[in-house]
Amino acid sequence: MFVAAALGVVVSACGTRANRVVDEEKEPYYLKGQEYLRQLNHEDAIVAFHQALEVNPRSSAAHKELGILYEKHENDPAASIYHYRRFLKLNPESPIAKDIADRVSGCQIDLVEEMKDSGAHERRQRELADLKGKLTHLAQKYEKARYENDVLRQRLRAINPRLAKVTPPPTPTGPQKSPVAKTKAPPRPPPPPSQRRHKVKPKENPTSIARKYAIPVKRLMAANPGVDPRRMRVGQMLKIPAVQP
Repeated sequence: MFVAAALGVVVSACGTRANRVVDEEKEPYYLKGQEYLRQLNHEDAIVAFHQALEVNPRSSAAHKELGILYEKHENDPAASIYHYRRFLKLNPESPIAKDIADRVSGCQIDLVEEMKDSGAHERRQRELADLKGKLTHLAQKYEKARYENDVLRQRLRAINPRLAKVTPPPTPTGPQKSPVAKTKAPPRPPPPPSQRRHKVKPKENPTSIARKYAIPVKRLMAANPGVDPRRMRVGQMLKIPAVQP
Protein backbone atom coordinates (compact mmCIF):
# COMPACT_ATOMS: atom_id res chain seq x y z
CA MET A 1 0.00 0.00 0.00
CA PHE A 2 2.88 2.34 0.83
CA VAL A 3 4.55 1.55 -2.52
CA ALA A 4 1.35 2.28 -4.35
CA ALA A 5 1.04 5.62 -2.57
CA ALA A 6 4.64 6.52 -3.45
CA LEU A 7 4.10 5.63 -7.09
CA GLY A 8 1.00 7.76 -7.02
CA VAL A 9 3.02 10.73 -5.80
CA VAL A 10 5.64 10.24 -8.54
CA VAL A 11 3.01 9.93 -11.24
CA SER A 12 1.24 12.99 -9.88
CA ALA A 13 4.51 15.00 -9.92
CA CYS A 14 5.27 13.94 -13.49
CA GLY A 15 1.76 14.81 -14.50
CA THR A 16 2.04 18.22 -12.87
CA ARG A 17 5.32 18.91 -14.70
CA ALA A 18 3.84 17.80 -18.02
CA ASN A 19 0.80 20.01 -17.47
CA ARG A 20 3.05 22.95 -16.67
CA VAL A 21 5.00 22.50 -19.92
CA VAL A 22 1.73 22.31 -21.85
CA ASP A 23 0.58 25.53 -20.19
CA GLU A 24 3.87 27.22 -21.16
CA GLU A 25 3.32 26.27 -24.79
CA LYS A 26 -0.16 27.85 -24.71
CA GLU A 27 1.14 31.24 -23.55
CA PRO A 28 0.23 33.89 -26.22
CA TYR A 29 3.77 35.22 -26.72
CA TYR A 30 5.11 31.69 -27.00
CA LEU A 31 2.50 30.90 -29.65
CA LYS A 32 3.43 34.11 -31.48
CA GLY A 33 7.08 33.00 -31.43
CA GLN A 34 6.12 29.65 -32.94
CA GLU A 35 4.23 31.45 -35.69
CA TYR A 36 7.31 33.55 -36.48
CA LEU A 37 9.36 30.35 -36.66
CA ARG A 38 7.01 28.91 -39.24
CA GLN A 39 7.52 32.12 -41.23
CA LEU A 40 11.33 31.78 -40.80
CA ASN A 41 11.27 35.17 -39.10
CA HIS A 42 13.93 34.34 -36.50
CA GLU A 43 14.51 37.90 -35.30
CA ASP A 44 10.88 38.48 -34.29
CA ALA A 45 10.68 34.95 -32.89
CA ILE A 46 13.51 35.79 -30.45
CA VAL A 47 11.65 38.91 -29.35
CA ALA A 48 8.45 36.95 -28.81
CA PHE A 49 10.08 34.20 -26.75
CA HIS A 50 11.79 36.82 -24.58
CA GLN A 51 8.37 38.40 -24.03
CA ALA A 52 7.12 34.96 -22.98
CA LEU A 53 9.89 34.85 -20.36
CA GLU A 54 8.86 38.27 -19.08
CA VAL A 55 5.39 36.85 -18.45
CA ASN A 56 6.72 33.57 -17.02
CA PRO A 57 10.49 33.56 -16.17
CA ARG A 58 10.23 29.79 -15.46
CA SER A 59 9.08 28.91 -18.95
CA SER A 60 11.41 26.05 -19.89
CA ALA A 61 9.80 25.88 -23.35
CA ALA A 62 10.75 29.50 -24.13
CA HIS A 63 14.31 28.90 -22.88
CA LYS A 64 14.61 25.86 -25.15
CA GLU A 65 13.47 27.77 -28.25
CA LEU A 66 15.80 30.69 -27.47
CA GLY A 67 18.73 28.34 -26.98
CA ILE A 68 18.14 26.80 -30.41
CA LEU A 69 17.68 30.20 -32.08
CA TYR A 70 20.86 31.65 -30.59
CA GLU A 71 22.81 28.53 -31.52
CA LYS A 72 21.53 27.94 -35.05
CA HIS A 73 20.68 31.41 -36.33
CA GLU A 74 22.45 34.05 -34.22
CA ASN A 75 25.82 32.30 -33.79
CA ASP A 76 25.87 33.29 -30.12
CA PRO A 77 27.11 30.25 -28.15
CA ALA A 78 27.24 32.13 -24.84
CA ALA A 79 23.51 33.02 -25.01
CA SER A 80 22.69 29.49 -26.16
CA ILE A 81 24.48 27.96 -23.17
CA TYR A 82 22.58 30.21 -20.79
CA HIS A 83 19.12 29.31 -22.15
CA TYR A 84 19.93 25.59 -22.49
CA ARG A 85 21.10 25.44 -18.88
CA ARG A 86 17.97 27.24 -17.69
CA PHE A 87 15.89 24.69 -19.58
CA LEU A 88 17.75 21.78 -17.93
CA LYS A 89 17.34 23.31 -14.49
CA LEU A 90 13.62 23.96 -14.94
CA ASN A 91 12.83 20.69 -16.72
CA PRO A 92 15.52 18.12 -15.84
CA GLU A 93 13.23 15.12 -16.54
CA SER A 94 12.46 16.22 -20.10
CA PRO A 95 12.82 13.48 -22.78
CA ILE A 96 15.16 15.82 -24.69
CA ALA A 97 17.33 16.68 -21.66
CA LYS A 98 20.25 14.57 -22.94
CA ASP A 99 20.08 16.18 -26.38
CA ILE A 100 20.08 19.65 -24.78
CA ALA A 101 23.06 18.70 -22.57
CA ASP A 102 24.95 17.60 -25.72
CA ARG A 103 24.11 20.95 -27.32
CA VAL A 104 25.59 22.73 -24.29
CA SER A 105 28.87 20.85 -24.78
CA GLY A 106 28.95 21.78 -28.46
CA CYS A 107 28.27 25.43 -27.69
CA GLN A 108 31.10 25.46 -25.14
CA ILE A 109 33.52 24.26 -27.82
CA ASP A 110 32.22 26.92 -30.21
CA LEU A 111 32.67 29.56 -27.52
CA VAL A 112 36.32 28.60 -26.98
CA GLU A 113 36.99 28.72 -30.72
CA GLU A 114 35.28 32.10 -30.95
CA MET A 115 37.53 33.47 -28.22
CA LYS A 116 40.60 32.21 -30.07
CA ASP A 117 39.44 33.75 -33.35
CA SER A 118 38.70 37.08 -31.69
CA GLY A 119 42.43 37.74 -31.29
CA ALA A 120 42.27 37.88 -27.49
CA HIS A 121 45.34 35.65 -27.19
CA GLU A 122 47.40 37.75 -29.60
CA ARG A 123 46.27 40.94 -27.85
CA ARG A 124 47.35 39.56 -24.49
CA GLN A 125 50.75 38.62 -25.94
CA ARG A 126 51.20 42.15 -27.28
CA GLU A 127 50.27 43.62 -23.89
CA LEU A 128 52.80 41.36 -22.14
CA ALA A 129 55.52 42.28 -24.64
CA ASP A 130 54.76 45.99 -24.16
CA LEU A 131 54.90 45.60 -20.38
CA LYS A 132 58.20 43.74 -20.63
CA GLY A 133 59.65 46.54 -22.75
CA LYS A 134 58.58 49.16 -20.20
CA LEU A 135 60.13 47.17 -17.34
CA THR A 136 63.40 46.82 -19.30
CA HIS A 137 63.43 50.58 -19.95
CA LEU A 138 62.87 51.33 -16.25
CA ALA A 139 65.65 48.92 -15.28
CA GLN A 140 68.05 50.67 -17.66
CA LYS A 141 67.12 54.08 -16.25
CA TYR A 142 67.68 52.76 -12.72
CA GLU A 143 71.13 51.39 -13.59
CA LYS A 144 72.09 54.68 -15.26
CA ALA A 145 70.94 56.70 -12.23
CA ARG A 146 72.86 54.41 -9.87
CA TYR A 147 76.03 54.75 -11.96
CA GLU A 148 75.71 58.56 -12.03
CA ASN A 149 75.16 58.55 -8.28
CA ASP A 150 78.35 56.51 -7.73
CA VAL A 151 80.34 58.92 -9.91
CA LEU A 152 79.01 61.93 -7.98
CA ARG A 153 79.85 60.28 -4.66
CA GLN A 154 83.41 59.64 -5.81
CA ARG A 155 83.82 63.27 -6.83
CA LEU A 156 82.30 64.46 -3.56
CA ARG A 157 84.57 62.15 -1.58
CA ALA A 158 87.62 63.69 -3.27
CA ILE A 159 86.42 67.19 -2.34
CA ASN A 160 84.92 66.57 1.08
CA PRO A 161 84.91 63.02 2.51
CA ARG A 162 82.46 63.94 5.27
CA LEU A 163 79.73 65.01 2.85
CA ALA A 164 80.23 61.87 0.75
CA LYS A 165 79.13 59.74 3.71
CA VAL A 166 75.76 61.46 4.07
CA THR A 167 72.91 59.08 3.23
CA PRO A 168 69.58 60.39 1.88
CA PRO A 169 66.45 59.94 4.01
CA PRO A 170 64.36 56.83 3.27
CA THR A 171 61.54 57.17 0.77
CA PRO A 172 58.15 57.21 2.55
CA THR A 173 56.07 54.11 1.73
CA GLY A 174 52.79 54.95 3.45
CA PRO A 175 50.66 57.80 4.79
CA GLN A 176 52.64 60.07 7.00
CA LYS A 177 51.46 60.65 10.54
CA SER A 178 51.43 64.06 12.08
CA PRO A 179 54.56 64.55 14.15
CA VAL A 180 54.02 64.42 17.88
CA ALA A 181 55.75 67.07 19.94
CA LYS A 182 58.51 65.48 21.99
CA THR A 183 61.22 66.83 24.20
CA LYS A 184 64.39 66.67 22.16
CA ALA A 185 67.60 65.62 23.81
CA PRO A 186 70.53 68.01 23.39
CA PRO A 187 72.60 67.14 20.33
CA ARG A 188 75.73 65.15 20.97
CA PRO A 189 79.01 66.79 20.08
CA PRO A 190 80.50 65.35 16.90
CA PRO A 191 83.45 63.00 17.34
CA PRO A 192 86.86 64.53 16.73
CA PRO A 193 87.82 64.23 13.06
CA SER A 194 90.62 61.84 12.21
CA GLN A 195 93.94 63.47 11.27
CA ARG A 196 94.53 63.55 7.52
CA ARG A 197 97.86 63.78 5.77
CA HIS A 198 98.90 64.72 2.27
CA LYS A 199 102.03 63.73 0.43
CA VAL A 200 103.32 66.60 -1.70
CA LYS A 201 103.40 65.81 -5.41
CA PRO A 202 105.39 67.53 -8.17
CA LYS A 203 104.14 71.00 -9.13
CA GLU A 204 101.94 71.26 -6.02
CA ASN A 205 101.90 74.33 -3.80
CA PRO A 206 99.97 75.34 -0.65
CA THR A 207 97.23 77.00 -2.71
CA SER A 208 96.52 73.94 -4.89
CA ILE A 209 96.64 71.61 -1.88
CA ALA A 210 94.26 73.81 0.16
CA ARG A 211 91.86 74.04 -2.79
CA LYS A 212 91.88 70.25 -3.13
CA TYR A 213 90.71 69.80 0.47
CA ALA A 214 88.38 72.85 0.47
CA ILE A 215 90.22 74.62 3.30
CA PRO A 216 91.82 78.06 3.54
CA VAL A 217 95.57 78.29 2.89
CA LYS A 218 96.03 79.96 6.29
CA ARG A 219 94.57 76.96 8.10
CA LEU A 220 96.77 74.60 6.08
CA MET A 221 99.91 76.52 7.00
CA ALA A 222 98.78 76.93 10.61
CA ALA A 223 98.53 73.13 10.85
CA ASN A 224 102.07 72.86 9.48
CA PRO A 225 104.06 75.65 11.27
CA GLY A 226 107.46 74.20 10.36
CA VAL A 227 106.85 74.13 6.61
CA ASP A 228 108.19 76.88 4.37
CA PRO A 229 105.56 77.41 1.62
CA ARG A 230 108.30 78.50 -0.80
CA ARG A 231 110.49 75.45 -0.19
CA MET A 232 108.10 72.49 -0.07
CA ARG A 233 109.71 69.24 -1.20
CA VAL A 234 108.17 66.47 -3.29
CA GLY A 235 107.19 63.64 -0.94
CA GLN A 236 106.95 65.92 2.10
CA MET A 237 104.01 65.01 4.41
CA LEU A 238 101.57 67.76 5.38
CA LYS A 239 98.87 67.71 8.02
CA ILE A 240 95.43 68.50 6.63
CA PRO A 241 93.11 70.13 9.17
CA ALA A 242 89.47 69.06 9.36
CA VAL A 243 86.87 71.00 7.41
CA GLN A 244 85.03 73.38 9.68
CA PRO A 245 81.19 73.06 9.49
